[in-house]
Amino acid sequence: MLFDPKQENLPYTFALIKPDTTLKPNVVQEVVNKIEASGLTIKNFVQVQELYKEEVLNLFYKQQKYMDEIMTYMLSGECVMFLLCHETENPIMVWKKMIGNKDPLEAKKLDPQSLRAIYGTSIIKNEFHGSDDPFSANKERDIFKFPIPQKIPDFKFDKMLVSLETLFKFLYPPNLEHSNALERLDIFAIYGPCVNYHSVDQCLCRQCALIGKEHIEGVRESLIASEQTKLGIKIRPQPTTATKTQLPQRVQLPPIRLLKEEDIKSIYQQLCEKCQFHCNGYTHLQGGRNMQHIMTDQELNTLAKEMNKQEILELLYSEKGNAANVMIETIDLNEPNHYTKEMIELLFKELETDYYNRFKFYHLQNVILEDRRIRMNAWMSILINKPIHRFKNPKLVCKVPSEMRKNPESIHYTINRILPLNQTYKKKDITKMPLDFPPNLADKEKLNPNEEKLALLKKLHRDTHHMVEIQDAKKVVSNGVYLLRKYNDGRNGEWDNYSSLKGMNRGSFVNYEEKKKKEKL
Repeated sequence: MLFDPKQENLPYTFALIKPDTTLKPNVVQEVVNKIEASGLTIKNFVQVQELYKEEVLNLFYKQQKYMDEIMTYMLSGECVMFLLCHETENPIMVWKKMIGNKDPLEAKKLDPQSLRAIYGTSIIKNEFHGSDDPFSANKERDIFKFPIPQKIPDFKFDKMLVSLETLFKFLYPPNLEHSNALERLDIFAIYGPCVNYHSVDQCLCRQCALIGKEHIEGVRESLIASEQTKLGIKIRPQPTTATKTQLPQRVQLPPIRLLKEEDIKSIYQQLCEKCQFHCNGYTHLQGGRNMQHIMTDQELNTLAKEMNKQEILELLYSEKGNAANVMIETIDLNEPNHYTKEMIELLFKELETDYYNRFKFYHLQNVILEDRRIRMNAWMSILINKPIHRFKNPKLVCKVPSEMRKNPESIHYTINRILPLNQTYKKKDITKMPLDFPPNLADKEKLNPNEEKLALLKKLHRDTHHMVEIQDAKKVVSNGVYLLRKYNDGRNGEWDNYSSLKGMNRGSFVNYEEKKKKEKL
């Protein structure tokens, strides 16, 4: 099992059963049962193994006084070794308490139920060994090359951890056919992060909104109660009759209008199908008072235009001076660059993720803002007709190591390109087709009688095109016209390599015939 840096390391201790006890399988099984009953979990279990002299020296290096006797005894037979973990307690202390004092005679006095008291006979043959501290456990684990025990980390909702799936829901919402992903990406970096929160007023239908409000009210009351307990305020009972006035609360919390991810998870099954689709397909940007408002598409578009205007105006001031105020009124503030999903994935390709493929928001923010600087410079080079390489990167003024420029956590993070991704991105080459392409009936040397007509049609489809003029399209197409073109660009050339039949007149295959003549020559 390889070490996975994204998983969570477990605290552990090294445990060993010495030769005399190892020779008794029934005793080993009793010990294993007691270990499991105590709450310890056995990891990386090695059934039986003989030790080498170097391993014994490394394992018992603290016992120099009895080293010769220990060496003789440990090399006399096989041992059982394993790592022990515990979910809630320190496994080192649990195992140490379980095996007891290193001297079996003392162990019988202090704890008669300990393993050394039951199975040990002397200090040398106390039959069990355990690590003294985490440093010793790590060293002893390394002696026998056990992998570090790990577990899958528990999933926790965290708004500062963003997955690509969550980001794409914000960039490409289902209700917009052609959303400007780059403008939304910039808003995400500056005002984000986007979250899977949903407003009971804006996102849910009337019936589901009532369910959401009832749940939110319960959450708010529990928050008030916990805050009162924290401050040491006694919780007074609410009045039971309408005549009694309600006592004022000393802890005030603002109204809650957003359902968080854990709230949606608890009431998801009670929502209607339409609201479930909304919760699954949309992510939002928070705003407004106490961050209890969901930004609408119109607000996001207005915000994006204002952001572009301010940044372009600053760049124009540095290049054109006061003329920038006049020029900005004539500029279309829609960003000219467009990124596809593949380009956005490529933009974040070098960033690290957690076990659940979530990025740190701060890393995404640095990368997006650096890419925005490049895009703004490219936009400005078009507006003022200035070569893009003449725009200076302000981050290159500071002399910092190259490692810091590659670190997304650093304020000096820099992308080593001057053009936007849509101008440097290379699409996958589709001209290379696999060698084991299935054979075509049109290329078959000998045809059966029932295959001749089909092979002829396939040849016509591959090597000719039937083209008609617009005014005659309905008449000709209604008579049954085949769309004749190549299979693809990779196998038979481009689809318009050859001449075609025009209308219903007799046509010629000029390019096709010329190609055949050249092949014969």
